[in-house]
Order: sequence, then C-alpha cells, then structure tokens
Amino acid sequence: MRCCLSCGEAVSEDEASSLTTYIGTSYAKAPYKYEKLEYMSGREIRLILLLPGNFQDALWCEILHVDLDEYPEYDAVSYTWATEGGDARLNKTILCVQSGSVLITTNCDAVLRRMRQLGKRKLWVDAICT
Repeated sequence: MRCCLSCGEAVSEDEASSLTTYIGTSYAKAPYKYEKLEYMSGREIRLILLLPGNFQDALWCEILHVDLDEYPEYDAVSYTWATEGGDARLNKTILCVQSGSVLITTNCDAVLRRMRQLGKRKLWVDAICT
C-alpha cells in the first residue's frame, strides 16, 4: 500500500503497478476518443479530474462531462501555449483513465505537474476540454 502525502489517498501496490504497466501499452498511446457534448441544453462542458502524483510521474486524468446548470466547482487553468522560445508543439501527453491519451504542449504539461501536487483537482484546460 502506498499513500499520497499531499492528499492522503491510498493506492495498493497492485493498482500502482497496473497503472505503470498501462503506460507502456498501445492502448495508452492511442488518442483519447472524445464523446460528444450534449448540445440540446447547450450547457454541458468537459472538465478533467487531474489525479495526484509526483512531479516526474506520468500525468493522469479522467475526462468528465458536467452540466453548467448544476454549478460544478472547478478551476480554469490559464497558461500560454508557447514556451518563451516559441515552441507550441503538442509533444507531451496526459493519459486518460477511460483509455488513450491527449497531446498537450510543454507549458500545459508543466502547469499540470505543479497543480497535481495539491491533490485531485477538477480543472478546465482549453487544450484538453474543448
């Protein structure tokens, strides 16, 4: 059993090793398949539940659909897509619990790595949620 010191969440060694194994599979490297938002009400958006981890660990999230009429609590992440050197390539990944991964920029990767040290977070991140 391992315990996250920031949030107190306990993870069994079996669960931790299965996530590590998942990272190397083609299943994880395939692009995440977005489900359509419910546009009938026009009030549904995507959020991510950013999972906690150490700075160097792979980034993990769960992509959620939420109804704005239910007043969900979340933080919107603001960052610049390009680095100071002008690099805006989608050359990093965040793994999705549902399956697959989403390509993100270096700056997005950096901000998410810092934010996840605060524990699980519900976030709106333009590169992932739109």
